[in-house]
Amino acid sequence: MIPDRNFLRRCAHKNNLNLPQELEDWLLVHFEDEPYEDFNTASALEDMIHMYCQSYANGRLDVAIPDPVTRLKERCEDLKDLITDLRVDISYLQGLCDDYERILKEHGLL
Repeated sequence: MIPDRNFLRRCAHKNNLNLPQELEDWLLVHFEDEPYEDFNTASALEDMIHMYCQSYANGRLDVAIPDPVTRLKERCEDLKDLITDLRVDISYLQGLCDDYERILKEHGLL
């Protein structure tokens, strides 16, 4: 789930948060650039939006939007990192599966 402007505004209103235009624009870009993140529930998104609004209100969030080329390069690097992580996870799981299969065969259960 990637939020749209209406979702951001409802969330801010529901939680009595200040959502200036520059933060709203930044949030849209931020969530668009993280499509592989697990934002599968509205409550998870609301929690994140709440955190970002508070950080912005406290002056701890830079909402400058990078130029499109920089965004694409960063997204490319993020996806490469994700692919590497997934390969490690798959390799680990394959090793576990091989171990279980070997144990089952040793005991004549497979």
